[in-house]
Amino acid sequence: MNNLLMREVPLRCTIRLWDTYQSEPEGFSHFHLYVCAAFLVKWRKEILEEKDFQELLIFLQNLPTMHWGDEDISVLLAEAYRLKFAFADAPNHYKK
Repeated sequence: MNNLLMREVPLRCTIRLWDTYQSEPEGFSHFHLYVCAAFLVKWRKEILEEKDFQELLIFLQNLPTMHWGDEDISVLLAEAYRLKFAFADAPNHYKK
């Protein structure tokens, strides 16, 4: 997540993701937070099944996204937009 998800998704998905970031007013600085949250929501079942911290880190560093395409990244971005708008009016949600 530190590399704007470049390591987690294939290049074709990274290009689509970064294109979305650039279309957002504060995409890289704000929308990336929602994308990361959507990414964790997508894998929540597997994350919660991990027994210890080391296994969790290994899982998160080797997510099964190698064969992701446009549809997969579009679903992830849709979830990120849903989260963004769901929390848009939360008073202490995202401090500037």
